Amino acid sequence: MLLILCWAIAACAGVPLLMLAAECFVGAFPEARQSHVPAPPFVVLIPAHDEAHGIDAVIRAVRNQLRRCDRILVVADNCTDSSASIARAAGAEVVERDDPDRRGKAYALAYGRAALRQNAPPSIVIIVDADCLPGPGALPRLAAHAARYASVVQGCYLLTIPPHATPLVRVSCLAFMVKNMVRQRGLARLSGGRALLQGTGMAFPWRIFDTAPLETSSLVEDLKLGLDLTLACSPVRFDSHALFTSHASAQAATQGQRTRWEHGSIVTALHYIPRLLSAALTGRPALLPIAMDLTIAPLALLALAATTVLALLAGVATLGGPVAPLVALLGAGAMAACALLSIWLLGGRKILPGAMIVQLPRYLLWKLPIYRRLMVGRQKSWVRTSREPD
Repeated sequence: MLLILCWAIAACAGVPLLMLAAECFVGAFPEARQSHVPAPPFVVLIPAHDEAHGIDAVIRAVRNQLRRCDRILVVADNCTDSSASIARAAGAEVVERDDPDRRGKAYALAYGRAALRQNAPPSIVIIVDADCLPGPGALPRLAAHAARYASVVQGCYLLTIPPHATPLVRVSCLAFMVKNMVRQRGLARLSGGRALLQGTGMAFPWRIFDTAPLETSSLVEDLKLGLDLTLACSPVRFDSHALFTSHASAQAATQGQRTRWEHGSIVTALHYIPRLLSAALTGRPALLPIAMDLTIAPLALLALAATTVLALLAGVATLGGPVAPLVALLGAGAMAACALLSIWLLGGRKILPGAMIVQLPRYLLWKLPIYRRLMVGRQKSWVRTSREPD
């Protein structure tokens, strides 16, 4: 009985570590850039809540990639500033929404969809956050990709870091890069092209967007939407060459943002893992890697959990219990550590210089309040993240 219990405990920590290692090793190198046919007409839909500070620059960057047949629609959602007037002055179409009881990006997108339905709907809808800049050619590339495969496509969403960013923000940005680029590439290769939605730089064929379950109170509405679409046989694809970037927030705002995302993603994962496993075991095996991906907790939490389990298994082995589960978990941890080290050597050093690696233990301590709140006082309501740079 003790042996079975130890193996079960080791598996709970070992499976996510092995999946993390697999995604990092498989996703370490970018795919070759493919040429695309010309993009069909598309609309860029920008949900905005009190974004007067930076929305002008975003709209101008978007307009630089549009043709005469393309449009920008801004949803000024429960704004208390001049976001709407600034967006109009920058050349965007604007609709304003006032519904304080239903706040959040998901409701803004549903409102924008209703506005698009009033005229001839576009072929493709691309969602871009109001603090996010598209990289060169990202919008037409994403639209062409979505049209070519008749599927939802997620671009590569990364953070840009100011030179004076604190070490903790840099570690957070490195984790962001691992999750949003490396692991997305790895997941796509392991699952036959499937990926997850990440919030901005998302292209939808209209037939999918028109019926997508947008309105939700989830803290991670984009992740939830992508999983719902995948289960409904409309999987998400990933295009690592369609780049979208936002500025890293200040340290205090980064913690607030991570709290919302990590609480929401953990709760969502617990809800969807059984559904994905059930679908995988009943005829859709390609969904198994997605279920396994959801078992990977945020890296700081995964490290803390694995260390705790290792200590527990080591204590059991010291008292004469089984040693094999401990050895197996040590092997899984070593593989994950080697995979992350490889990613750091290949590109992560630009984000986190070697001299700052000593900050990793401090980063784990910095994240502890987030996980304490997960157990007591979990965040349940949407809160706008500050856009102030670090």
